[in-house]
Amino acid sequence: MSQFDYESMLNSIPDGLFVIDPEHKIIFFNENASHLTGWKAKDILGKRCYEVLQSSLCANNCPAKKAMLEKTQVYSSPILIMTKKQKSIPIQLSATPLSDKHKNIRGCLGIFSDQREMYPTYFGKFHELGLIGSSPLMKEVFQLIEIVAETDSNVLILGKTGTGKELVANAIHKLSARKTKPFVKVNCAALSDNLLESELFGHERGAFTGAFEKRIGRFELANEGTIFLDEISEISPRFQAKLLRIIQEGEFEKVGSSQTQKTNVRIIVASNKNLENLVKKNLFRDDLFYRLNVFPIYLPEIKERKEDLKPLITHFLNEFNMKFDKPKSHISEEAFALLQAYEFPGNVRELRNIIEHAYIKARSNILKKEDLPDYLKKQSANSNLNQLVWEKEQEHIQKVLKQCNGNKTKAAKILGISRKTLYNKLK
Repeated sequence: MSQFDYESMLNSIPDGLFVIDPEHKIIFFNENASHLTGWKAKDILGKRCYEVLQSSLCANNCPAKKAMLEKTQVYSSPILIMTKKQKSIPIQLSATPLSDKHKNIRGCLGIFSDQREMYPTYFGKFHELGLIGSSPLMKEVFQLIEIVAETDSNVLILGKTGTGKELVANAIHKLSARKTKPFVKVNCAALSDNLLESELFGHERGAFTGAFEKRIGRFELANEGTIFLDEISEISPRFQAKLLRIIQEGEFEKVGSSQTQKTNVRIIVASNKNLENLVKKNLFRDDLFYRLNVFPIYLPEIKERKEDLKPLITHFLNEFNMKFDKPKSHISEEAFALLQAYEFPGNVRELRNIIEHAYIKARSNILKKEDLPDYLKKQSANSNLNQLVWEKEQEHIQKVLKQCNGNKTKAAKILGISRKTLYNKLK
């Protein structure tokens, strides 16, 4: 068979395929690889694969490098690569070492498949900003972010602890006209009234005991940019009046100064408490609430968007693949079912901690039930929880089937299981 025949066969493969030598230089790039990346083979032959694909794993956890070093096939969880037009796309990659008859490694075969259909919004611009999800609730959040980012209006972000309020504030800033200016964060709950006033407005030298130097406040640092005030519900009524003034007039005085300063800053605040209830209890000024509540965004808890659990886990696996030198590919069905049944009072932050715990503990490239924290495993020992796991799994399967209009092949792909496994679970 001629070389032309071999190339024709490789070009007929529906996935992207490339071959590199031991120095990672590309020596073959099939037509589907060109179609997915926008690169023509003639333009990149001889270049190193990491210069072309710019994968999120290239720096520390290159699957091809691992395959050649360990002389074994390596699979990655979904990762991002860059196209010729510098757009991120998700792929699933397998790397297989190539050896001669003497078992000497001569290169590596990489095969990658397009995952955009499976992760339609997960890998878009919001993924790059740390916001993961394709559930209806998260799509609504993304839409609200895009709408309000085009304005300079105040934004109130509401959500339980660990839902990602700071990420939303950052996304609004990054998508706004102020994106090149400072994004300044302040946790209002971490400071007393006096310290908060000095932190936000700054102080003059000698303004109070210990003020040995003049200090620039956060509002001054954030000028022309965005300031994010987290835990806004924790500020005292006295300080609420000072904050109301800067919102209304755009001016303030440093502690120890009578000189009024102007500021041009966008204000985004967040709370894990119901501010309307605090207003009714006279714990929060109604006029300040109305000023802040121009454009509210509610962040759902994980238990309200369980369909996002899989992409969130994949996101954290990718994060830890970059952090630790022992890549993991996926989570077992048994472990995932247990997480599906859990309520996650700590939300996304708690999920991240759970996955990191399991990642460190795991001895294979799969996170298993026994790798999860003890408090989750103890619950699974309870027969009632086992029933709940089954019920939650069935509920999730039916929801996905409904989204796919009963198409079991498509549903199985979204669920990350085989069609046969899906049929068995539906029996």
